[in-house]
Amino acid sequence: MLTHSFKWLLLGALAAQHSVAEPLFRQQNPDITVNSFNTAQEAAVLQATTDLLAAESLVASCSSCISLLKVVKNLAIISESLFLSTLISVCKRSGFDPIVCEGTIREQGPVLRHVLRTINVSGKDGHILCAATIDSCPYPVVDQWNLTFPSPKPANAQPPAPSGQEITVLHLSDWHVDPFYEMGAEAACDKPICCRPEFTNYENITQPASIWGAYTCDTPITLLESMLEYIPSVTDKYAFAILTGDVPPHEVWSTLPYNKTQGIETLSYDLLHAHFDTPGLIDAKLYPVVGNHEAAPTNLFPHNVSQIPKGDDKQFLNLTWLYETMSESWSGWLETEATFELVHNSGSYVAYPTDGLVIIGLNTMFCYTLNWWNMESGGEKDPNGIFQWMIHHLQMAEDEGKRVWIIGHIAPGDNTCLHDYSNYYYQIVERYAPHVIAGQFFGHTHRDELEIFYENAKQKAGKAISTAYLAPSMTPFSMMNPGFRVYKIDAVTFEVMDSLTYVADLDQVDDWEETGPNWHLEYSAREAYSSSEASLGPKEPLSPAWWHNVTKSFEESDSMFEKYYNFRSKSSPDLPECDQACRTNLICGIRAGKSELRCDYQRDDMNQTSEVSLFSQRQRNPEKFAYMKDLCSGMDH
Repeated sequence: MLTHSFKWLLLGALAAQHSVAEPLFRQQNPDITVNSFNTAQEAAVLQATTDLLAAESLVASCSSCISLLKVVKNLAIISESLFLSTLISVCKRSGFDPIVCEGTIREQGPVLRHVLRTINVSGKDGHILCAATIDSCPYPVVDQWNLTFPSPKPANAQPPAPSGQEITVLHLSDWHVDPFYEMGAEAACDKPICCRPEFTNYENITQPASIWGAYTCDTPITLLESMLEYIPSVTDKYAFAILTGDVPPHEVWSTLPYNKTQGIETLSYDLLHAHFDTPGLIDAKLYPVVGNHEAAPTNLFPHNVSQIPKGDDKQFLNLTWLYETMSESWSGWLETEATFELVHNSGSYVAYPTDGLVIIGLNTMFCYTLNWWNMESGGEKDPNGIFQWMIHHLQMAEDEGKRVWIIGHIAPGDNTCLHDYSNYYYQIVERYAPHVIAGQFFGHTHRDELEIFYENAKQKAGKAISTAYLAPSMTPFSMMNPGFRVYKIDAVTFEVMDSLTYVADLDQVDDWEETGPNWHLEYSAREAYSSSEASLGPKEPLSPAWWHNVTKSFEESDSMFEKYYNFRSKSSPDLPECDQACRTNLICGIRAGKSELRCDYQRDDMNQTSEVSLFSQRQRNPEKFAYMKDLCSGMDH
């Protein structure tokens, strides 16, 4: 449902997937007609929306989306109050939750209105908006831009040989704690997230929320504490830990005033400090990064050049409060220089967790399709100079013979990462992998996934140079078991020797009452995916080449792919069917270290209208491709 609310923000009246047919739309909303609206502005928005919903081809869909953007941009020019009231009215009239309509548009609408007024709707700007958010246009080809580097890549650059010594590193992601979760509240509500008193009819509860959580809800504190108490039993010593973003809940319609979100962040990190800073508990330094839900309003991370709307009541949009809060909350884990750096570097920083290793903590929100600031005036190639900042620190590491981990929230191959940004990031990885960059670690999708990077994007084992690990979420929302990841890392090369995922089976919650969640090892990647196609010696790391060969085994073996498909959703009890088209697309996604290499969109310069086109099949039958649904582009991630 939150996905829909964000589309309303983008398109004004579009609160349903563009593939929904007009007859169904009319059948579900018989009272909606142009004449039923009170203003000409609402009528224009509705008509443009109806044209888009009724479009049966990509050409018509794209044309309708651009037309709708023109209508909404014209509305944005008139006044903010009219812009917001019109979008809220049309959203509500279309049958979507009034709370989500009102809250999300009130919070994010002013920034969207400002940005729409700066873009060229008929040009690349408008086409990217329509392509990146609802697949209604072919995705414009990336603007070619070759980054410059201080020196050429060394000839025959290779990672060092494994040492045979190992350390253990913990990876947490997508915490999404809900302080308003209540045991016994309705877990089967008609709201975006459940298990809250405000969404519960206590006289008629159909599914009471357990003390430990539910698949339709964000994370209760009891579940978080049980995980934090279990983690020390996995090993008696962690070298350090990482947390790849998204601490607040998915309540994107109600993140303001910002001190509400700020308070959730602060209390959450107080809890983390209690476990990570205490001997006998986890007792290790934690290196976090910001996710899209850290901001209030959600997703909106301005650039240094962004024109914050005038007025004292809008200055919180500059997110100074967030970066200062992170600086204070992460103090003790980060050195003083790093906490200073993240305040003045848009939430990005550099840390040194152990001898020989550098961590680059990256704010990836300048990649995100739903960060409206990224679209302002057509966008920037290097927002806030972060790429040049990364290059500087990677070059220092190369010169000093150190290894680097890059950690962030949104992986560059994700379908919510803008293609231009992803392309430029990929250039940096090509320059500094595999000899400097030892690993990349992200979250955001809530799933247990990975992405592979290749030299010159040639998808062969011999050209594979880096792997990005996407960690499973802690939150069970939606329909996935809570989980976390542990890595066995070579103590000298800092390459991953094994990746171990731990979960608790939430569908067995009725059996937990006395003992608590049944946290256990779900699988070891080394054991699960080694095969004749992807063999691995006892002292060899999980190299990018090995992972590529694992994807080949997914192509050739039903059992290997089914294993991955199950683990990808943390052994969820509610997995949609995955046919050959699904399988092909998921494997394509693993090999897509940059988002333009994905197979689930139409590119301007490619003919993907044939029957075998994954994109075309998805356009005709979106329900069949439910496995591709990007929960992140709504409230789900």
